[in-house]
Amino acid sequence: MSEIEEEVFLGVMNHQEAKNHQLAMKGEGVILTLKSNDQTCTTGCTVTVEVWAHTRDAEKVQSYFHKDYMKHVKGHEPKLEHMIAVFDPDLLEVICQACGATFSPVQKECPDCGLCY
Repeated sequence: MSEIEEEVFLGVMNHQEAKNHQLAMKGEGVILTLKSNDQTCTTGCTVTVEVWAHTRDAEKVQSYFHKDYMKHVKGHEPKLEHMIAVFDPDLLEVICQACGATFSPVQKECPDCGLCY
């Protein structure tokens, strides 16, 4: 009897983007499965699908998507220490979660990068 392989849900994405990732991962020997789910996917002008991978390929998939993410944010790398900042309107000064600028919480957007609060 063959062992049933477990799959892990990677997320819902645009069909074309999913196909591009599927093709790139195939080149690395990893199979991504695209599934249609009425609860999560859309049709019409914007088609989305669920993307699934085998758990045995988790490290390769994680490495691939990390490299893909870093390619897209090059020059705009997020500063994770700012992302944990909490916007507290009772403070005299708050830290922008996107760029790290400090400003008065009376302002509803960061004066440096424009992130709305």
